[in-house]
Amino acid sequence: MIDQNLFVAQTINFILLILLLYRLLYKPVRNFMDQRTAEIEAKVQSAEENQKAAEELRLQLEKQAQDSRLQARQYLDEAAKRAEEVQSQLIAEAKQEAQAIIERAQRAMQLEREKAWAELKQQVGKLSVLLASKVINESLDEDQHQRLIADTIDQLETLDKGHLQ
Repeated sequence: MIDQNLFVAQTINFILLILLLYRLLYKPVRNFMDQRTAEIEAKVQSAEENQKAAEELRLQLEKQAQDSRLQARQYLDEAAKRAEEVQSQLIAEAKQEAQAIIERAQRAMQLEREKAWAELKQQVGKLSVLLASKVINESLDEDQHQRLIADTIDQLETLDKGHLQ
């Protein structure tokens, strides 16, 4: 017993309900879901783009940091080279100055030696003259001769020793 009229009416009601639900609910829900999906996809794409940009920025910053380290190393190397050059220049100047001082001291010593030698010659000459005058003034016997030699040696010892040093 199925009533055909009732069956057709229920089938028509069901089809109308489906059409009504399709128009009122399915389309708005589908539009909402499509919009939400589009928004999510846009946000995902934006996040991916931001991630790519961040990665590029990180790479740029790493490259800049590496370049900065390299440049700092170059500056340090240059400073070290300049310091070594200045040091060697100062050492060379100090050696030249020391050599000049040594040469001046050697010249001064040579002059002092020559001066002392000249004074010694002068003193020996005076003593020779003194000795000759004593020999001439006195006739020498053996005792006088020994005494004259001792006096001459004493006079030589009393010379100004400061000139010889």
